[in-house]
Amino acid sequence: QLTINTFADGRKFISGNRCDKPVTGKSEDDSLNLYAYKQQLLAGYKPVPGKRGSIGIPLCLGFYELLPFWWAFWTKLGFAVHTSPVSSRGLYLAGQATIPSDTACFPAKLSHGHIKALSQMHLDAIFYPCLTYNFDEGLGDNHYNCPVVAYYPEVLEGNCPELKATKFIYDYFNLERRKDFYKKFQQTLDHYFPGLDRKAVHEAIDAAYDEYARHMQQLRDKGTEIIAQARREGRRIIVLAGRPYHVDPEINHGIDHLITRHGAAVVTEDSISNRVEKFPTSVLNQWTYHSRLYAAAKYCTTQKDMDLVQLVSFGCGVDAITTDETREILQAGGKLYTQLKIDEITNLGAVNIRLRSLFAALEERDEAAEEKAAPKAEA
Repeated sequence: QLTINTFADGRKFISGNRCDKPVTGKSEDDSLNLYAYKQQLLAGYKPVPGKRGSIGIPLCLGFYELLPFWWAFWTKLGFAVHTSPVSSRGLYLAGQATIPSDTACFPAKLSHGHIKALSQMHLDAIFYPCLTYNFDEGLGDNHYNCPVVAYYPEVLEGNCPELKATKFIYDYFNLERRKDFYKKFQQTLDHYFPGLDRKAVHEAIDAAYDEYARHMQQLRDKGTEIIAQARREGRRIIVLAGRPYHVDPEINHGIDHLITRHGAAVVTEDSISNRVEKFPTSVLNQWTYHSRLYAAAKYCTTQKDMDLVQLVSFGCGVDAITTDETREILQAGGKLYTQLKIDEITNLGAVNIRLRSLFAALEERDEAAEEKAAPKAEA
């Protein structure tokens, strides 16, 4: 929204521009931005026509990581997998009437809009399972999903009237225990889609695990590539750390692009967390996403040109713990801690100031380190 003042002599004064993207006439360079690469990969999972029908998957919360898994499963089984549209302000507002509590985090509230969009696509079923556990990556004391990621389908089922008119599959599964998953998922399919061949289901599950592993390896390989390229070009490397669904552009508001415009490269916590062995923490380390966050922070303390910026959601109770622990890990390793609260913000001015302050502080730290090292070199 702009305010345009027109004077008697024809001159104009324009104010109120809140867009942080400069008008350069050039396209955005995303070659050193792992967030953009993740979005590109997810956009590639398009529906393949199948003989068995159509399945809808909301592109929200845990599906920002598990879409490859479930897309491979349903596609292999002969279903066309349709995802909801990429999040937008309009999509959020479309589902706002069914949000039962404003205290939930913004990523959770967005899921109501995704369900609304899927309900209008005339699909055979909408699939959103409850997942108490995530995959165990050996970094923590356990491998839970947070309660919102794990059980929000229950909230949607109880509050979204549009789900009454469609088949909504929100059963409980544990992907980590693969043998149990074979049996449990077969029982679920027998209930919703009776008559499916057991061997075909088994093969589809195997394809899902393979696709998930391939997807995660792609992210790590790309992260390694970006880090190597950034070092060749002498750029800073920022780990923009949060959770998989922070890749959603409506949630992160383009903060990744702000960082790359400052000349730094952007990678994610899950692209480097596997480079660290399990280590003791001050808090009970029982959530998969948070275990990655702590591991990424630990790895940053061993890399001179790497710093971490943590994205935090308003309304996320668990982040009250993760912020303190991440700060403690970074400061113990001599690193600066930067936190950005996101979600329903409408302008990135404050975020940009915070980032500029970070980069200025990093420059000052490097200069001080060089001055300190200079006398030793002369001696």
